[in-house]
This record gives sequence, structure tokens and C-alpha cells, in this order.
Amino acid sequence: MQSAQDATNIRSSDGPFWIAAHVYVCSTTDGSVVLDLKRDKYYGLGRDDSELLADAVQNWPAPSWKRVAEPRHPDVHRSNELCSSLLEDGMLTRNESDSNPARPMAPIDMTAEFIAVGDELEVRGRVRLNHIARFAAALVSARCSLSWRPFIRVVDGVRSAKTRGAGTGYPSDILAIAALVDIFRKLRPFVFTAEGRCLLHALTLVKFLGRYGLYPDWVVAVTTHPWGAHSWVQSGNFLLDTNPDKVCQYTPIMVV
Repeated sequence: MQSAQDATNIRSSDGPFWIAAHVYVCSTTDGSVVLDLKRDKYYGLGRDDSELLADAVQNWPAPSWKRVAEPRHPDVHRSNELCSSLLEDGMLTRNESDSNPARPMAPIDMTAEFIAVGDELEVRGRVRLNHIARFAAALVSARCSLSWRPFIRVVDGVRSAKTRGAGTGYPSDILAIAALVDIFRKLRPFVFTAEGRCLLHALTLVKFLGRYGLYPDWVVAVTTHPWGAHSWVQSGNFLLDTNPDKVCQYTPIMVV
């Protein structure tokens, strides 16, 4: 493996570099996946480039694979070329204040034991008029947001609502959440099917629960075998709109 001095030489040549605030990165078995919220696009990087960026960029996630054990000279030219390209594209920054050092990776442990609400944990909820009204409002808001707003604004809106909720000490009673999830599941089939609409499903559920002062995690994740992206909602280790079999092959890239 390259030395700490070698890594410092890479960083100091044009750095230090940081991941920009609107960019999320996760490490997969193949390399790295980058989500640029401003462009609403994913990008992929191979193992070699990912290792170089992990050394050159302060908050780039460490590779999830075992790196080469024998010493090797770092490719400084390739590292600088990569960083300069990503800097020009706005994915990297040289200002720490413009980065997201607190969340370089999504804080979800996919090796944890998950519990699916509605399967392992089942709490019945009785549908009332206020539930129907709030479900309709959440659905309209989610559909309009995904159709008309830049994705980065959609994410910022969810994060801001959650931050405000945290400031008021919002509850996280899983039984209350499970009862509302049951109500959501009873109402949702009348309006749209969940198959192939994970983003709309997850965002609608997040907005629905938010109207009751509940703010679980909204997860966006990727897989590279084959390529795919998925979204779901969870509270701690409780999966609210999916089950472990459907998410175990994914690597979270963004958690809001």
C-alpha cells in the first residue's frame, strides 16, 4: 500500500480537495458510485481511480475491498487529472466550508438485522378522514416535487423538514409509525402501484409521516450487479416500505 507521505503528496499538489455538498459517494465492490444532485445523475469509477481519490480527497469513502498489499508508487498525474476534472465539473471543492465532511457516506449498516414493518412487525391502523386528507396532500406534494422541482430541491426540502422536526424533539415511536404505515398501505393501492415507483412511494410515505411529526430516514441506494438504483424508508433497523430481501444487494449512497 502507498505510504501516508505519498498520499499527502497527491493531496498537496492541487489540494486539499473535498466532496462538494451536493455530491454523494459510496464504495461498492467494483469501485465508487457518485450521485450528483444538481445534475440528478449517477457516475461510476473503477477501483484504481477510487483508490487514488480516496487518497487525494479528504472525505472520499475508503474502498470496501482489500487494497494491494505491496508498496507501489502513486499515479500522481492520474490523481491530479481526476481531481481537476471533478473540480471543474463541480463535484469537488477546495473549500471545506463548501463540502459535506459530516456525511461523506450514508450511515446505514447493511449487515444489520432488519425488521420489516407490516411483516415481522404488524400494527393495525384504522383509516379516518384526516388520514385520507393527509395522504392525498402528501401524494400531490411528492408527485409535483418529482415532476417539477430539481431533485436537489426535493432532497433539501425533506432534509429541512426533518431538521425542523428534530429541533422540536419529534417522537420516533415505532408502534405509532407502524400504525400509520399500515394506513398508508391501505390507501396507496387506490391511487398508484408501488412496482417500479420506489422513489414516488418512498417520498410520499416520508411526506405522509411528516404530517404527523414523524421523520424516518429516506434512503437512496445503488447496486452494480447489474446496475440499478432503489429508494426506501426506514426508522433505525425497521424497514417501513420494503423487506430485507429487496434491499440486501444495495449499497446506500444517500440518507436523508
